[in-house]
Amino acid sequence: MALGRYDYERRYRRRFWAGFAKFGLFAAVLLGVGLFAYQMGIEQLKGRDVTLREEISTLSRQKAELELLASQMQHAARTAEARATDLEARLQREVPSGDLARLAGLVSERLKGGMDPNRLAFVIAQVQAVRNCQPAETKRFALATPLLKSGNRSTSFNNGAVTVSGEGQSSRNAQGNAESWYDPAQPVTIKISGMGGKETVAKGVLPLHQTVVIDSTEYRFTFAPGARSFVDVTADRCPFP
Repeated sequence: MALGRYDYERRYRRRFWAGFAKFGLFAAVLLGVGLFAYQMGIEQLKGRDVTLREEISTLSRQKAELELLASQMQHAARTAEARATDLEARLQREVPSGDLARLAGLVSERLKGGMDPNRLAFVIAQVQAVRNCQPAETKRFALATPLLKSGNRSTSFNNGAVTVSGEGQSSRNAQGNAESWYDPAQPVTIKISGMGGKETVAKGVLPLHQTVVIDSTEYRFTFAPGARSFVDVTADRCPFP
């Protein structure tokens, strides 16, 4: 009986230690796997940390480059804006506009036409702001039409030194038939002639304004519709220049 009990206890201890050994082996394997996984995780985190740091460094460098580029572009924009402002101011100073541009164009045309610059400068210098003009004189004349061209169709100023005449389009009645008098709503042709044969032509719808220089006298004419068939013309004359 004692021998059987001894064998039973020995087998029990053997199974116990065998089970304990299996458990220990399993635990060791599990711990090893856990340590390996932990180590791998640490290495991955380290690698990711290095990658993130490199990306942050790259992004920081790119940000600095973009900020520098933006600063340079802003500086270039301010420089361009300042230059544009300077050019605009210079343009306003040096390029004529309005009346000055018109006068500059006239001077350029005269010089291109062969006029002596010294003579042109002399004429400009002689022009005075206060003009010694004769009182304005108003006359009228009958305007010729395609149906009526005979008779006296002109008038003169300054004792015949200047003669004005003209022609217009016939007015039409309610039936559309042409009349002998001109239509003031249609363009007319005005001719201004000097005794020497110089002629100036003005065309358009009345009223018309025209300035001419004849024999050192400047004439300024205003033509306006008058009574039927007539044109009222007002002229003043001043010494030129």
